[in-house]
Amino acid sequence: MSVNYQTSVVIAGAGPVGLGLACELGLRGIDCLLVEKRDGAITVPKQSMVSARNMEFCRRWGVAEAVRTAVWPASHPRDFIYLDNLRGRELMRVKVPAYKQRDPRDFTPEAPCPCPQIYFDPILMARVKTLPAVKVRTHTALQSFRQDDAGVAVRLADLATGASETVRARYLVGCDGPAGTVREALAIELGGLGVVAISVNIFFRSAALAAFHDKGWARFYRLIDERGCWSELIPIDGKELWRLTVFDEPASSEDPDRLLRKMAGDEFPYEILSVSRWERRDFVAQSYGQGRVLIAGDAAHDARPPAASACIPGSRRW
Repeated sequence: MSVNYQTSVVIAGAGPVGLGLACELGLRGIDCLLVEKRDGAITVPKQSMVSARNMEFCRRWGVAEAVRTAVWPASHPRDFIYLDNLRGRELMRVKVPAYKQRDPRDFTPEAPCPCPQIYFDPILMARVKTLPAVKVRTHTALQSFRQDDAGVAVRLADLATGASETVRARYLVGCDGPAGTVREALAIELGGLGVVAISVNIFFRSAALAAFHDKGWARFYRLIDERGCWSELIPIDGKELWRLTVFDEPASSEDPDRLLRKMAGDEFPYEILSVSRWERRDFVAQSYGQGRVLIAGDAAHDARPPAASACIPGSRRW
């Protein structure tokens, strides 16, 4: 039977996993269509690090240098510091050298790299757009799909115009997140511990914070109180952008301004850019696909958007 395919693979979702898959297929000359219901812009740095293994992928895709030099200064150390607050006691420090001080005999040429998602995703998207085999469509939602032995008919909607169309592909890969259409349509069950904590991310700007304390630059500042490790401060750009993650209730339910003062150990000038509450969940899909339809990324190891989720957009200054 002859089948008229419009593309070999439809990839639903242009997060890091969808973009990485598009890079991998595109470099192998396999034509694919990457669809994303948003405009592709990333405003909140959920991911902060690129692991050594993923940096090795980036090396193959030709973007390792761009990722490595995107934001984190090569002279900044990458230490892990445990402390009670930035102006308080330093309890322990795990020293990790700056990039320019790395031993070239390391186990891999591509060490873990600080490159938050607001920088990482655009680098991958720029690379994807250079690959002739890959077509990218934003503001495009996957509505439904139907598969048979020969391929998958994928129904897409243009969110700008409201127009719908059906694209015939050999395969469909759902990289569309924990509440994505693909896993739910396949009725793939999830196993795991469920919700393990209610956390909050406070994304803020403070050019003064780096000089506000005597601990120096580090990749992670782990904050300890009488209950244990209650939060983690991560520099986002090595300059003025930061993310404070508060791990669990009751601390994560407290006022964000109070949490920032507790982290710093005193008042300091800052501008809150967003506050995002999220459920930390332990879920794994019981299978990674059916037939010619697969799932990957958050679609395969999470269940749904958190019921307690909220985001305070905009900003306020102190």
